[in-house]
Amino acid sequence: MVNGVSGYNNNSAAFYRAAAGTYVLNKNNNTETMIKFVNGSPIVVSQEPSAMQTAIGTLPFAGLFGVFQGVAALKNNGLQGAEREAFKASGAKGWNLSETIKNVKARHPYSSRGEAVKAGKDVLKKEYGNFFKKHVAVDTANRGFLGKLLDKIPGYKSVRASGFGQAMGRSGAGWMLVLDGAVKTFTDVVPAFKELGFNAGMKQVAKSGTEVVAGAAGWLAGDAVGTAIGTAIGTAICPGVGTAIGGFLGKFIGGAVGGAIAGKAAKTITGKTEIEKAQEAQMAQVAQQIDADAQTKVALAQQTYEQAEQVLAQDPNNQDALAAKAAAEAVLSEAADAQTEQMTQTAPAQTPAAPVQQTQTAFMTTPQGIPVVPGFNGCSYDMNIFHQAMSTASMPYANPGYNNPLAAQTNPAAVQINPFLNQPQQAA
Repeated sequence: MVNGVSGYNNNSAAFYRAAAGTYVLNKNNNTETMIKFVNGSPIVVSQEPSAMQTAIGTLPFAGLFGVFQGVAALKNNGLQGAEREAFKASGAKGWNLSETIKNVKARHPYSSRGEAVKAGKDVLKKEYGNFFKKHVAVDTANRGFLGKLLDKIPGYKSVRASGFGQAMGRSGAGWMLVLDGAVKTFTDVVPAFKELGFNAGMKQVAKSGTEVVAGAAGWLAGDAVGTAIGTAIGTAICPGVGTAIGGFLGKFIGGAVGGAIAGKAAKTITGKTEIEKAQEAQMAQVAQQIDADAQTKVALAQQTYEQAEQVLAQDPNNQDALAAKAAAEAVLSEAADAQTEQMTQTAPAQTPAAPVQQTQTAFMTTPQGIPVVPGFNGCSYDMNIFHQAMSTASMPYANPGYNNPLAAQTNPAAVQINPFLNQPQQAA
């Protein structure tokens, strides 16, 4: 009922970490927020869940895989290892609940709840007592196809035969390291080399490597501690069967929590990826150019407001659209106040200031005089100041579908014209 959990732990690590995330607003000024929104970049980002949230998030998965473990245990009357193989070979009848309970209790011979601490120490010694040994006998009789394939990697057999290697495999940390490493290679490392060059790519290798190793180490530590604590708690509740169930849950939850905490700590040290840093630097540059041109900034706010309204009509709780709309409203309100102040200052002293006339636009009500742009679709507007301010601005790392050269190569039809990027020259 309790063994073999490591194979499940690793494969669902990403689900555990995102099971109970919260959201935080990036610290951008209004212009950067609007630029991110119209370019499809996230404004409100998911925050790593706390240890408690991670633990709670694992419970549904623990229950699901616990059912699988329980069914397998009942099928083989709770036997494991060589005893299970002999039982299967003999053709004896399984699915015997009383036999299953008896065999589970035989593996955990604790007669009273007062032996809880001893149970935790015993399981920790059994599972991780050989951690520092260079060579430990391993069972190679039941190696599957993938195991035999991995054995062909130079040095892999030596690591697997060590106490450390066995602990990595038993806890699932080894698989987690491989899978996390593969994911980060394709999502972070390869793009850094391809888009930013060799130096940035090597920096990203170091960052990603640190995060992957830290996450695997945290998973291993969490698995060990969680198994011991879970076994002790289970024994305190019900010696025998409770010991087995507690060890299973402790192993499951402990590995997920340990990996999440270690990964979060490593991310705090390594910081943002090289691609993220490059994107933010470029957006900051574009924002600086737009902030220098009041007309362009108002036009951007109008487009952002309209686009956010369209999104919110379909998804009223969309966090990015809400943040973008708030930023656009702040810019338009500031522009309206400036326009009103200018009109008041230029009015004759003996004549009372005329009330500001309002004009209804497709976006929102704005004071007359603020430039209204009918749409940024690449052809229905004429704003020379905008083109002058943005002629040198480029954002090659924008979301695919917005003048992204890679997207243009793979799917030209999907590329949309984005007015905040360089516009392609029309053939004469």
